[in-house]
Amino acid sequence: MPYEKDFCASCNRLRVSAIGNLHLCLFGDGGVPLRDLLASDAQQDELQARIAYSLGQKKQTHFLHQGNTGITQNLSFIGG
Repeated sequence: MPYEKDFCASCNRLRVSAIGNLHLCLFGDGGVPLRDLLASDAQQDELQARIAYSLGQKKQTHFLHQGNTGITQNLSFIGG
């Protein structure tokens, strides 16, 4: 369950919102803009590089245990 204390250590969930933002955490503070790179197949290498870089910046926890739910008021906003 995503609410469990050690869930983040094995989490592999990613979402792309309808407006083209990559969400590394359902409870994160923001998303990584991908829309500019999704428009053309010629930008696939750049898209992969941005995603890979973003994964390296992913936080180790979602801070739910501290009452911080990020910007996501409703998980259906990003497909969660």
